Amino acid sequence: MRLVSDSDCAGRLEVFYNGTWGSVCSNQMSGVTPAIVCKQLNCGDGGYIAGGSEYGKGPTWLDHVACSEQHSSLWQCPSEPWNPTSCDNRAEETHISCTGK
Repeated sequence: MRLVSDSDCAGRLEVFYNGTWGSVCSNQMSGVTPAIVCKQLNCGDGGYIAGGSEYGKGPTWLDHVACSEQHSSLWQCPSEPWNPTSCDNRAEETHISCTGK
């Protein structure tokens, strides 16, 4: 998992699957998901979904990621099955800014 931008702790959320980096879609993503991602990346205790302008070029692997307070890792959160065309369009890609580092 990584955040893609000029900053280590902000950017487009991508995951590595099947040998390829791809985006995560923001549809129905809960407010706790950015904080879980930021903690997992050692980028602070909080975060928020930010507007993004840099679109990915690879697949969009995950959609409908439903994290809750009980999850400590993105990998524990339920989602739709992995699919290289999960987002309806690139505007749905998740961009996260971390806080509290």
